[in-house]
Amino acid sequence: MTGPFNGTIIKSLFKLIEKTQMTYFLKQGNSYTVSKKESLDLHEHLPAGNYVIKKNEMTGQLYLEAIDKFAIGSKVYGDTIKRADRILNTFQSRPSTTGVMLTGEKGSGKTLLAKMLSVKGYEQDIPTIVINAPWCGDLFNAFIQSIEQPLIVIFDEFEKVYDEQEQEAMLTLLDGVYPTKKLFVLTCNDKWRVNSHMRNRPGRIFYSLEYKGLDADFIREYCHDNLKAKEHIEKIVGIAGTFDEFNFDMLKALVEEMNRYNETPQEAMSMLNTKPEYGDSSSYTIKLVVNGEEVKDTSYEEKEWHGNPLNKSVSVSYKVVEQEGTDEEVWDWESVRFSPAELKKIDANGTKYVFTKDDGVSLILTKVKTKGYSYWDAF
Repeated sequence: MTGPFNGTIIKSLFKLIEKTQMTYFLKQGNSYTVSKKESLDLHEHLPAGNYVIKKNEMTGQLYLEAIDKFAIGSKVYGDTIKRADRILNTFQSRPSTTGVMLTGEKGSGKTLLAKMLSVKGYEQDIPTIVINAPWCGDLFNAFIQSIEQPLIVIFDEFEKVYDEQEQEAMLTLLDGVYPTKKLFVLTCNDKWRVNSHMRNRPGRIFYSLEYKGLDADFIREYCHDNLKAKEHIEKIVGIAGTFDEFNFDMLKALVEEMNRYNETPQEAMSMLNTKPEYGDSSSYTIKLVVNGEEVKDTSYEEKEWHGNPLNKSVSVSYKVVEQEGTDEEVWDWESVRFSPAELKKIDANGTKYVFTKDDGVSLILTKVKTKGYSYWDAF
């Protein structure tokens, strides 16, 4: 047959074939299987929510199992919301894959940002898959790409879950060669254990954020909302500066303990598992003040002291002239020891510590800035 009628039949056949090749999601209990139209309980769109990947050991087929959505506290501190909004906006504006790497110790804030991305994605009807096993290879890649709608995929503690060989196998997925839109979020504690081909490669990992500890504004805001004795806020900010990385877990525990026992930060920290740690490069310049005047001759020829001002005493010997104006000047050494209990003031950045004894003798320790090359110094 020829003519318009025959053309209509052919077009209908193509539409029917196209429809039968569409991806559907077969729901079985709490799980979703990527499949063809073969069940009455079909979903042409994966519902927004959180899922993990499972494998049918009989058929070898991968499927999704729904899990609880992430819960966020009533108030989020810092710039977590701002960063989440920016990442999602970038993801929506790009044509395909966008990778994000979040690095830092536990409790630093990286996991909160990953959860916030999922929560905000849910509000935009974007599902989240949480990867908790080293899925990789052709089967995994094909499964992820069979979900054609925008999708957030979170790899929690990536460098612990995936070994070196498995990370290498992930590069193809992260390259963005597939046409579907995916937001890949990798959290890791040690960035140096992540495949080197993921660093400085925006084509694979577009954003890389490193969490090194809470800033002063974050600490003040949290303490203002949660600390009973607000007169200690600035001292907490100063103490935080003595840590290489003062994270949210430390802050939360410190505030909780101070509220419970009505203690100072130093008293609470004496029991808590929050102790400042210093490397060999950490040191302080010293300034000894006696009778209102700085003492020039001390036992520290280079005027540097190494240690932790919060839990280690500082002993300084200085020259005292006993007889002046004679042919032979008579002098001797006198020692003074400052304990952490005599610490009276810490500046807001945790870099300057002032100890004062009852007789007015004072010691000022100023943290020496670690020397190192900064990229931005070249500009």
